[in-house]
Amino acid sequence: MFVFVTQAQETTRLDRLIAFPDKLNRSLQEQQQKVQVGLDRQTERYFQKLLRQEKRIKRKLGKSDSSLAASINLGSDSLYQSYLQLARDPGQTIISGSNVYSGRMDSMATALKFMQQQQLLKGLNADQYKQLVGQYGKLNGQLTQTEQLRQLVQQRKALLKEKLQGLPVGRAFTRYKKQAIYYQQQLNEYKAALENPAIMERKALEVLSKVPAFRKYFDRFSQLGSMFRLPGQLDDQDPATLIAGLQTRQSVLADLTNRLGGSVNTQQAVASGLQQGQSQLSSLKEQLNRVLQNGESTDLPGFTPNQQKTKKFIQRIEVGTNHQSTRANGYFPTTSDLGLSLGYKLNNKSVIGVGASYKVGWGESIRKVRITHEGMGIRTFIDMKLKGSFWVSGGGEWNYRTRFESLTILKTFNQWQQSALLGVQKRYRVSKARGTASLLYDFLWQQQIPRTQPLLFRIGYQFK
Repeated sequence: MFVFVTQAQETTRLDRLIAFPDKLNRSLQEQQQKVQVGLDRQTERYFQKLLRQEKRIKRKLGKSDSSLAASINLGSDSLYQSYLQLARDPGQTIISGSNVYSGRMDSMATALKFMQQQQLLKGLNADQYKQLVGQYGKLNGQLTQTEQLRQLVQQRKALLKEKLQGLPVGRAFTRYKKQAIYYQQQLNEYKAALENPAIMERKALEVLSKVPAFRKYFDRFSQLGSMFRLPGQLDDQDPATLIAGLQTRQSVLADLTNRLGGSVNTQQAVASGLQQGQSQLSSLKEQLNRVLQNGESTDLPGFTPNQQKTKKFIQRIEVGTNHQSTRANGYFPTTSDLGLSLGYKLNNKSVIGVGASYKVGWGESIRKVRITHEGMGIRTFIDMKLKGSFWVSGGGEWNYRTRFESLTILKTFNQWQQSALLGVQKRYRVSKARGTASLLYDFLWQQQIPRTQPLLFRIGYQFK
């Protein structure tokens, strides 16, 4: 069965999506303010760290080259204060030519212009339209600001590298470069946040993308369309103009022939030079791929930045659940352990955390079902990535394995049994969550009274 959607129906859907322009405007303002507050706070924090490292470098230089320190304002409070003043004003142009392209801003600005011209925004007055366009302009200014700050730090780092080369600054400059890398990593996270569209924006663009008139309008009048000739525009342009000004291999060879002559030696020299150039490019490409695969920084080879360091505390928390069942024996009925854990990501390859579990009893068999409180436990754990989707998991546990009726058992901690666990964990994807399957060995199982099983198999889920 096919469903045909008319342009009138699409227009109705657009009216529904943009029925609350004030709500969209407030949402954009909140995002802008949130990003600006975070950007200002983190910029001041990292600038203070960079300043401290510069002062350490200055002290290391001592009196050996005071003129150099003065010429580059090494460790200058006034220099970083001027940087902060520029950083706090999104309208300031710190570095010329640092404007960046934003797919989100371009798409929404073009969409608003199109809908306004086509009179598709029936519930939107002129003031509301100007406010929305202005908000996207401010967000785009913040995006440009993050790029300007990134280039500012990059240029400062390059200047210090050039001037301090060969001088006895050692680890101080290495620490400076690490702080600069983390600040640039933080800026990339703010850029990603600014590029993340709201649900209303995604829905509006999804509807508009089905309108042929909008696709043609976007190809012609969007910022992307002004930079590149998109496929929809090729029908109204001479293909010969698409490569105007670009040098081809034939044109380069012809120019060399005119200058050096058309002898065999000339052609061999050109071929040899091309081969050497290709060999050097291949070598550089292999080095770059090796650095990127290892997660190393291209600015500081051998240093792998901690990707979690620039994230907020809440973003580094993992919420997990686990489940474990034990068959009935002479001492205990059939039980299930239901656990909840909170993990904190130290980095991308290690997590520490705490958890708690509740042991529910189901009775002796399917014919004798009886729900009872059979115990509870608390634990600490650390997970470290081994290889691929396999992790090493270990930790300590304290379990109360006696049936109880109230939480007064928490006062009798000396009656809790201890476990020392170590094993392997397999992580896999389950829809939006991450499933875990753990096989753990309890090194203290023989000390338990009554004895428990030495191997534990647990199934769990982790949520970010």
